[in-house]
Amino acid sequence: MVVLLVLVLGGCAVDQGPRHAALPAQDSAIYDQLLYWPVNEDGEDDGQSCMPVSLLGITGGAADEESDLWQRVRSGYGLEGGVDEQRIDRQMRIYSDKQRLFDTVGTRASWYLYYVVEQLEERNMPLEIALLPILESGYNPQAVSSSRAAGVWQIVPGTGTHMGLEQNGWYDGRKDLVASTEAALDYLSDLHKRFDGDWYLALAAYNAGEGSVQRAIDRNRRLGKPTDYWSLPLSKQACNYVPRLIALSRVLEDPQDHGLQISPIPNQPSVVTVEVNEQINLQQAATRAGIDTEEFASLNAGFKRGYTAPNTSTTVLVPAADREGFLAALSEIPATAPALSERYRVRRGDTLGGIARLHETTPENLRALNGLKDDSIVAGEYLRLPADAVLPPRAYPTSESVALKNRGLYTVKSGDSLWRIARQFGLGSAQLAALNGLSPESSLRIGQQLKIRAGDGRQLALANPGVSKRKIDYQVKRGDSLSRIAGRFSVGVKQLIDWNGIDAGLPVIHPGQSLVLYVDESREGAI
Repeated sequence: MVVLLVLVLGGCAVDQGPRHAALPAQDSAIYDQLLYWPVNEDGEDDGQSCMPVSLLGITGGAADEESDLWQRVRSGYGLEGGVDEQRIDRQMRIYSDKQRLFDTVGTRASWYLYYVVEQLEERNMPLEIALLPILESGYNPQAVSSSRAAGVWQIVPGTGTHMGLEQNGWYDGRKDLVASTEAALDYLSDLHKRFDGDWYLALAAYNAGEGSVQRAIDRNRRLGKPTDYWSLPLSKQACNYVPRLIALSRVLEDPQDHGLQISPIPNQPSVVTVEVNEQINLQQAATRAGIDTEEFASLNAGFKRGYTAPNTSTTVLVPAADREGFLAALSEIPATAPALSERYRVRRGDTLGGIARLHETTPENLRALNGLKDDSIVAGEYLRLPADAVLPPRAYPTSESVALKNRGLYTVKSGDSLWRIARQFGLGSAQLAALNGLSPESSLRIGQQLKIRAGDGRQLALANPGVSKRKIDYQVKRGDSLSRIAGRFSVGVKQLIDWNGIDAGLPVIHPGQSLVLYVDESREGAI
């Protein structure tokens, strides 16, 4: 029998109050790209980009301070000192009247915000910092950036190691809400001390690195210039980071002035932690407890293989409303035997050293585990991997996989919109609407089924058998635009938009973003 201990995040009792909306399905755990950096012909910031443009995307009325978590955040604002109002005003305009684009942020924040606020108050830190995960990840614990930053706080592997976050084949602490929040706040506190109690410099260092900020300070000091954040020669991203946070906090104070409606979030814990001392199958536990498996996977994104780690005690997050059901389910589940080590099939061109690096282990470990006398391997044979080897996440069924299994039909869930579903499947929202006989402004109902496969932009790209097509994965560079990329590869801008699920109403790309193209190999531009 599994032994367990229950803790309420925030240390308060939890009533069986109204259940939060289900977490939206994730896009294969890929970073949702909430930081839209503008890409112009000259690569300069045009002020039209780049941020999550709605705090919540959920309409609703006002609430009093005692019941509304957002009011609690407002009451705890603590960033002080002179600011560049022009830079802040520029960022504030980005948020206006764009609520629809980020309607999932509020749903995600409603799960995690209470815990973050509690931790900030215990440390006497400004509550504007509770808004940082909105800028970093949209409060998506499964977010992963092109630079391998992960979790709601977007921590890169090296920084995670520096913070003391465990990262192995079973678990990634960067995606664990409790562990990553503690680490991020510890790091911010240390930065605050290093930069003599200046929160603006600490926040800039969190974004750009403490070395970059210190070098900028040293440069200005040598030149006899001011060394405050607003005077430093930092990267464009770091220069915008603090103004965007302040702008976000001001928009939250008066959302209606910016064409936004902010729904209150209950000022109470949304999740509890359950500590187990035996390895369990997460999907099995969630199913027995009647918890949506995708929801449960998102709450416990730190577990990489669908199991808690073997031979150790650990904690899982459970919706507060499902606490009793989860406890009852666990009491009936026998401890799971440790999951068997994975196997890797050797491919032509593989080396033992390369396989070891891919799975973050060593050739010595592979030789010992597989009884090899040297590094010789043969294509087609299988190698056993150590139990702590890094593997691709073994995800629960995604909305996409379920849709394809059901003959190209997608079932609408709470929080879905045409734009969000279209983006998930590589479609334009207008294309998805037309495929289902809807207008782009049509409302969806939970349980409604939408046709997906027939309109898949990737399928359409390859639909002409008489033309040889080649798939290209292209990474956006500074100075790129959709028209420039389309011209280079002799494709249409509309095709680029459809293939990559870009919102035609806001066709924005940013450096580092990955695009998929299907090019005609017979054309000279298809290089």
